[in-house]
Amino acid sequence: MKFDFSKIKNLNESLLTHSWVKALLDWSKTHSLPGFFGVPIYDIVVFLYHESQRNALITRANSMAFSFFLSIFPAIIFLFSLATHFPIYETFQDELHATLDELVPQDIVDQIDQAIAHTLERDTRVLSLGFFLALFFSSNGMLAMMDSFDKAHLRTFKSRSAIKKRLVALGLTALLGLLLVASILLIILGNFAIQWLTGLVDLSDLDTILLSGFRWLVTLALIYFGIAVIYRYGAAKIERFGWFTPGTMVAAILSILSSIAFSFYVESFNTYNKLYGSIGTIIVFMLWIQINSFILLAGFELNAAIAENRDLKKRIEDKDEA
Repeated sequence: MKFDFSKIKNLNESLLTHSWVKALLDWSKTHSLPGFFGVPIYDIVVFLYHESQRNALITRANSMAFSFFLSIFPAIIFLFSLATHFPIYETFQDELHATLDELVPQDIVDQIDQAIAHTLERDTRVLSLGFFLALFFSSNGMLAMMDSFDKAHLRTFKSRSAIKKRLVALGLTALLGLLLVASILLIILGNFAIQWLTGLVDLSDLDTILLSGFRWLVTLALIYFGIAVIYRYGAAKIERFGWFTPGTMVAAILSILSSIAFSFYVESFNTYNKLYGSIGTIIVFMLWIQINSFILLAGFELNAAIAENRDLKKRIEDKDEA
């Protein structure tokens, strides 16, 4: 039986000619949103559609996910090579485990815990060649992401040499590692403060819940500013993205929500271990990274759409004034 694609075409045409659809399109051509710099919503959506068709968003996300997967364990070695030289590294491990446990499936957390267990040994040799090799290989995922951020729009973006890309990737990897360490330390200090307040005064259940929500605020701030750093310094943009952008906010919120939803699905409904055995954990890990890679790219494309249309609009206005 042959499928008649003309029916889909006719359905699309009928939808586009519907009164409320036309009204919505007309409204989107004359209205903008906060953070869009006056660029109409319609222009942003059209730009995103064409970019997704032209630049194969899903293929780029798959490439990023594979590179991040190969980089995750060198990154763990790099991070905990630093953490072992702090006197509270045991607490650091517990807090990181608790944070991951809220966001990702348990099997993935167990795999990360095993990698951490092999790293948490006080060995001075770890801060030698192995340390820098771990930093180098963990930056490969960042490098793949930066390649996915490359754009041919010369009004807004520029090109980078291979050496400069590698140096930026190394710097971003180290910076995000320090940001993660600082955030976990902040959570630890917050927990100490909660315990101190609990022993000092009688706290109500509401007060305890509000104080416990401190972990989620720090987690959200960590993810938001981590993504903001990636967009700001990872993209080869002539004028860097700001710290507060719509794409960063969308990516941060979707990353948390998708991770929680994915973790709930894996823990509650999926039976991948019965079908794939122990390799099922790797498949789930790759899928989780792929989802977040796609979200990261989608947020970047939103920022790129705003920046490109803003610059184009500015050039047209300057030309008209001249």
